[in-house]
Amino acid sequence: MNLARLMEDAAQNFADRPALICENQRINYQQLNCSVNAIAHLLKQTGLTKGDKVAVMLANVPEFVYCYFAAAKLGAVAVPLNTATTAHELSYLLENSDAKVLITTESSRKRYEEIKDKLSSCRNLIIIDENAQNTPFKKALSDGPFENPATAIDEEDPAVMVYTSGLTGKPLGAVLTHGNLYSQSDLIVSLIQRTSEDKGLSLIPLFHTFGATANMIAILRCGCSVVMINTFSMDSLFSIIEKEKITYICAVPRLYLGMMFFEGAAKYDVSSLNVCVTGGSTMPAEFIPTFEKQFGVKILEGYGLTEAAPVCSFTRRGMVQK
Repeated sequence: MNLARLMEDAAQNFADRPALICENQRINYQQLNCSVNAIAHLLKQTGLTKGDKVAVMLANVPEFVYCYFAAAKLGAVAVPLNTATTAHELSYLLENSDAKVLITTESSRKRYEEIKDKLSSCRNLIIIDENAQNTPFKKALSDGPFENPATAIDEEDPAVMVYTSGLTGKPLGAVLTHGNLYSQSDLIVSLIQRTSEDKGLSLIPLFHTFGATANMIAILRCGCSVVMINTFSMDSLFSIIEKEKITYICAVPRLYLGMMFFEGAAKYDVSSLNVCVTGGSTMPAEFIPTFEKQFGVKILEGYGLTEAAPVCSFTRRGMVQK
């Protein structure tokens, strides 16, 4: 199995079900697949072919998902980058990854312009600009083509290169295959016991392996929905949980501690929550039972590595904990 096939299957099996919810947008699985195909054809026009790298420097927005899976549809390798990357860091990452294309926002264009003359391979810049109507990206989404590019992809083919802290002082790119990511998404769906009726929050950046696997790839396995958020206050977080009837959250411990100590928590109905997953750092053990009692929801803890895509170990429902 590969990510391109996973997307096609999700579009067929869950066509009209909402996949991505972002502000006023509600994008179903069929629409998602069409947008992915359209961007795949746009990337193909730049000369991108199987095995080439495409850097994606975007926040938690639908366009990130389009670009990530568009690369997968072509057999290319997505290179997700932190949106806070400086021009100096960007130069290293683009050169080290040998990326042929960079996809980012208009607000980040200046960083690329500062370094483009020093780059040996990344000669193509695709800009996503909400305020412009005639960009190639927007024209692709509106005009297509929307057919699957149908590239032959094996599960052992590389799908993504994720940069992580290296022993040499500079980040190193960890390459994950289609099979790695598919098996991880299968594992996460099983551990959290997700169904097509679930609705999650995408809080962890999608350029992070945990965010991408738990809140983007895994939703395709079960046909559930995810609400995409970039910035929020505790008031807005609780409001979204109540309004959208969120059933699961995957986040770092700091978020759950913030929820516990938020004075306005009691005025919101968060009874829809079924499970909260934490990772990235250790959740203080003494706070777990307090959180579970306060919100009536189980916390599951995970440990992982970027190179493992990322889950290595996980607590489960019903486990006896010490």
